[in-house]
Amino acid sequence: YLHTIYLGIRSRQSGESARWRFYWRMVYEYADVSMLHLLATFLESAPQLVLQLCIIVQTHSLQALQ
Repeated sequence: YLHTIYLGIRSRQSGESARWRFYWRMVYEYADVSMLHLLATFLESAPQLVLQLCIIVQTHSLQALQ
């Protein structure tokens, strides 16, 4: 996030030719940060999903709360 903010500030302070270069670098950096956040969110919920699937497979029944 800090590097994205840095690039945003640099794009505002730069001249017209360098402004767009820093702007697009900031956009791509923010997209990378968003994808890493999505991956972290998935990895946090994956162990719970695996546990639920193990319970369903071992008990051979599917309840409404599962």
